Amino acid sequence: MISGQYYLCMEYPLKERFRDTCVATFTPETCINCGVSPVPGRPLCVSCLNLMLDTVRSLGAARSSTRCAKCGRPLVSSSEICVSCRLLPSLSAVDSILPLFPYSATAHELLGAWKTRGNRGLTWSFALIIRVALSLPEFANATIIPVPPRPDKIREKGWDQIEDIVGILERSFGLPVCRCLTRTSRIAQKTLGRAARQQNLKGHIEAIDGVVLPETAIVIDDLMTTGSTIDACANALNAAGCGKVYGLTLFFD
Repeated sequence: MISGQYYLCMEYPLKERFRDTCVATFTPETCINCGVSPVPGRPLCVSCLNLMLDTVRSLGAARSSTRCAKCGRPLVSSSEICVSCRLLPSLSAVDSILPLFPYSATAHELLGAWKTRGNRGLTWSFALIIRVALSLPEFANATIIPVPPRPDKIREKGWDQIEDIVGILERSFGLPVCRCLTRTSRIAQKTLGRAARQQNLKGHIEAIDGVVLPETAIVIDDLMTTGSTIDACANALNAAGCGKVYGLTLFFD
């Protein structure tokens, strides 16, 4: 359980804390999830964040019997592999993916506020959630690999949400990060249907020459729909000599 004070100050740079406190004072927000007033500068209140953190912690012991061993979605049978992964084995390169939360209406609102409307205060909440997930035993020695942004994304939007998260994980929590992938496809995955998503990134994500790759990698993304983005990253990492590749996403569709 985290306290409100820790949530507010969680190694949060003073300049950004001052900016967000001013914003919260003059244009007060309510929690996106429950409507309760959040800690200043945070669009997700402490209670809702703690509930999400508890859900992630509970995945540790129960995941082997409740989640697909490949894509990580909830199981509806006693089999270790879900029906989709058995019938359409599209995840050929990644060892396994752990998506944390279903893409509910609330999740849609959270991602919309974060990615589309640029509410970067959510980055700290999401980074803390991923930090807790990374404490699960199988990820103990894994190096974080951010999904690379499409070309021109940072120039167009001014920031990349995954880089924001891994930057916090690296600076504030001291976790190892290796920015070793590059992407050549300019087509955003969210604009495509499920079948097109599986083809769009094939051959368009590559390991950067000269970067020393970790033996075990965990690829971080925000939303898993087909898993093709993480699998394309895993394929590039495997081809460059990486041993094991896992995936971790905040939400799954």
